[in-house]
Amino acid sequence: MLITLYNDRELYSFSTNAGLLYIRDLGNIDTSRFAISDREVEVGSRKFRIRASTLSDISSSIERGPQIILPKDVITIGFELDLPFCSRMLEIGGGSGGFSILSALMYRTKIDSYELNEDHYKLLLKNIRRFEVDGMVFPNNRDGRDAKVDEYDTIFIDNPEPWNFLDIHLTGTKKVSSILPTYSQAERFSRFLIKKGFLVSAHQLIDVPMKLSAMGMRPETSFLYHTGFIVSGVGVNLDG
Repeated sequence: MLITLYNDRELYSFSTNAGLLYIRDLGNIDTSRFAISDREVEVGSRKFRIRASTLSDISSSIERGPQIILPKDVITIGFELDLPFCSRMLEIGGGSGGFSILSALMYRTKIDSYELNEDHYKLLLKNIRRFEVDGMVFPNNRDGRDAKVDEYDTIFIDNPEPWNFLDIHLTGTKKVSSILPTYSQAERFSRFLIKKGFLVSAHQLIDVPMKLSAMGMRPETSFLYHTGFIVSGVGVNLDG
């Protein structure tokens, strides 16, 4: 079961089946000692209340190494890839699991995730165990070019050069999406997909959080404004 420990300043989400787990800023904990029926628990000198985890709790608790994909991006990519209707997809660039974990929980899609970086891969494994998606997310510590890309109808690529993974013979119907850091990379990938026979859409998503105070409501003074561009394509009856 996924639970959340929280107080006025802190929030930690994890599975009670994760066993002994090191959680940053909390330390080594035996996750099985906690139960949703507990009203209040102590960890060291700190007191926490317990509730069933929300998607927001999980998103904010994913331990990060590489830059993580934000919920607004997961929702848009899931929409572009029709993930509610996808039983299994390929992810190239798993990172620490931000996209795959939320997608598995939100859309119940099974994901074969390729992550070449050893440190990122270790963090991906830890987050998969922490959030109880080991039956949904299947990690591979290998280059995405080792994957049998054409066997998948749905592909997400989190890499600054996504064209390198699709510069192969593609057949059938494919839905592809990638998140890219610059205009030039987004334009290059868009043109690459069009040349391959895809219909392409591109988005930059901006989420402006609001702060409520005694004086009224206004935007937060500090927030992450730019996270990249989402380029997606649908190719039907591909043969090239």
